[in-house]
Amino acid sequence: MQKSKILIFLLALLFGFLGFEKPAFSYFQNYNFFEKIENFEAKIEIQKDGSFLVEESIEYNFGLNKRHGIYRTIPLDKIKIKVLDVLDESGKAYPYETSINFKTLRIKIGDPNKLVRGTKKYRIIYKVQNGLLFFKDHDELYWNVTGNNWKVPIKNAKAIVILPENLEEDQIQAECYTGIYGSKEKDCECFITKGKVEILTKRELLPKEGLTIAIGFPKGIVASPSLLQRFGWTVEKYWPFFIPLFVFIFLFYKWYKEGRDPRLKKSIMVQYEPPDNLRPAQVSAILKQKLSPTDISATIIDLAVRGYIKIKEIEKKGWFQKNDYEFEKLKDWDDLLDYEQKILRFLFGRKKDKVVLSELRRKHFRISKVYKSCFKELANERYFSHNPYKVFHKWRSIGISLVILGIIVIYFLNPFLMLLHSVFFQMPTGFLLGISIAFSGVLFLIFAPFMPKRTKKGMEAYWHILGFRDYIKTAEKYRAQFYEKAHIFEKYLPYAIVFNLTHKWAKAFEGIYREAPSWYEGRITPTFSTIAFCDALNTSITNFGGMFAGRSGGARSGFSGLGGGGFSGGGFGGGGGGSW
Repeated sequence: MQKSKILIFLLALLFGFLGFEKPAFSYFQNYNFFEKIENFEAKIEIQKDGSFLVEESIEYNFGLNKRHGIYRTIPLDKIKIKVLDVLDESGKAYPYETSINFKTLRIKIGDPNKLVRGTKKYRIIYKVQNGLLFFKDHDELYWNVTGNNWKVPIKNAKAIVILPENLEEDQIQAECYTGIYGSKEKDCECFITKGKVEILTKRELLPKEGLTIAIGFPKGIVASPSLLQRFGWTVEKYWPFFIPLFVFIFLFYKWYKEGRDPRLKKSIMVQYEPPDNLRPAQVSAILKQKLSPTDISATIIDLAVRGYIKIKEIEKKGWFQKNDYEFEKLKDWDDLLDYEQKILRFLFGRKKDKVVLSELRRKHFRISKVYKSCFKELANERYFSHNPYKVFHKWRSIGISLVILGIIVIYFLNPFLMLLHSVFFQMPTGFLLGISIAFSGVLFLIFAPFMPKRTKKGMEAYWHILGFRDYIKTAEKYRAQFYEKAHIFEKYLPYAIVFNLTHKWAKAFEGIYREAPSWYEGRITPTFSTIAFCDALNTSITNFGGMFAGRSGGARSGFSGLGGGGFSGGGFGGGGGGSW
């Protein structure tokens, strides 16, 4: 049995050499019997402006393999890299492609239509920005020269760092680290001369091992990036995040110019009646710039108070059934406002004189038509500069569209944007861009209720309404006056409903009203109580509002690599590579 296992293993190796079994071949390749880097040299020239030029000379031995070329990967965490050129040993340009994926720059060198073998030399030249560290007592280059992700060994590694000034040896600090990521070993030597540092490895670096250097020099030799430069790099890298910021500025400007109400420089005073004989829903629309099913319910009560309809409560017949309500038409409504007529037309149609609430639940009613009509009337009367319903829905529609577009970008266009991200370095991923667009849509939705603008007349009415609301809110102070004012309780009851002050209004009239209103017939105690009546009426309003619910709308820095703090794989740069 043992002999058969050995025979199978030897056959697998044979087929691997002959090219019939790739995994066996890969086994040897992973253990570096074939490919390796003969020499890896990086020349780094630090510039006065804080950037630095890197020229990597990679002498790559393909062994017995035939490949198109090599690839080099470098992480882009917090740094910006611009590839300037890729050349061979004679200075002739190599074909190459660059791409970015998961914040890693990938440089793919070689011709997909040609194969190479033996030893080839590749010179990769690139510029690095934001790659230096700035401390209180010194500035520093902390750079992973080779990277720790090469799949092949590196026989010799060397780094040459040229400073922008001819500093003396005692002004320069130098450290180097070798081994796998996190290793503190120093199988390398540093040679400091005037304005220059050379670092050499003492042994061959195995796969996943690398060379990292840390060079410190006095402050003032290079310029640290200005806030404007850092901001520019941030914008270039994360510009989708700035889309919501610019959207916010735009929306705030539009609100300031077109949606901000005129200011009235006077304090609120109690008012004893609504302004301009405005109806309850109109008062609510001016006050809140939106309408709700409760405002429609208050309108139904107001129409009953004014003698157009009568409301009758029908007691429930079973334990789990709710009370029903009957509406009775008392007179024609040709003199009513358009939105009031729309409500009555929904209730009675064109021929009926009586209708039960439960029957209406089966009818389709577009309550938005009532809202549109009410706001249109107020705009025509110049309480608003434009129809608030249209203004609100215009901005809300834009917001909803942007949210949907953001979701589409995230889920459907992400693969396409990832392709562009590979071609154009600063092209954002679909997720990042989609989130920014969707959040911009949310900003439109937030601003939409504030975009309708009241006119000066509208603000005068708004001021008056606030005073009228205070009157109803503090109604108990005026009990003595109510004895002399007939029907004032029911007259202003619909307004108390839109102000959500029904109980306070009823409490002020407790013991004053002795008879139930003629327009309502239902569960009322033998001795009439305004509080008990309003409690029963609140149940009615809840049922009326439920009829419209669901159909409503509104008008609305880094660590130092010196002093033993560094390690192999630390600092900027790094990555690795291989052949393809």
